[in-house]
Amino acid sequence: MSLQLTLALMGGLAAGFAAGTLWPVKGPPSIPRGTDPVAVATHGIGPFRLGDDYPAAAVAARRVAPESAFAGVGCNGLDEVRYSTRREDSPVTVMAMAEGGHLVEVSLMLDAPTRAADEAACLALRDDFARPFVARFGPAGAAWTVTKPVSTEHLQPIGPAVLEARWFPMGRSCYVSARYGATRSAATVAARQ
Repeated sequence: MSLQLTLALMGGLAAGFAAGTLWPVKGPPSIPRGTDPVAVATHGIGPFRLGDDYPAAAVAARRVAPESAFAGVGCNGLDEVRYSTRREDSPVTVMAMAEGGHLVEVSLMLDAPTRAADEAACLALRDDFARPFVARFGPAGAAWTVTKPVSTEHLQPIGPAVLEARWFPMGRSCYVSARYGATRSAATVAARQ
């Protein structure tokens, strides 16, 4: 085979994977078809579990949300796999980050609403978002707050997950999520670069 043909075939395969048209055939054997895409589990959300193989997680995302599944380079240059779906009446995103080919963080993020009247309303939004976690794992643990120059982050563990409400008073923005696994910080991001 000529070098030009080999390069053309490799380029076509890379483009197919990037466009999401070529995916491995098998998903993780532990995730059956028909999995609830937002199911709260001990080690993750929906089909994503901490420690899972990254390519298998990409297949699982494609299986549960073919219209919105994404796999590729994401935040901080880490491998990312995610999809958008609904939890009850709210739009959400389920996302996982991988290092060394395995999932190290799994998050469920509320996509809307992302605005609140005040900080108390933001915390109420987080507490409502936490209901399935409390139902599965029991009462929340002791909360803590991290104050940053432009935001205040309210964090609270519930079982293996940490629920977070990030309040930005300037825009009255409120971002709510639940996270399993690695906590990314300025120190850990710098160490990965």
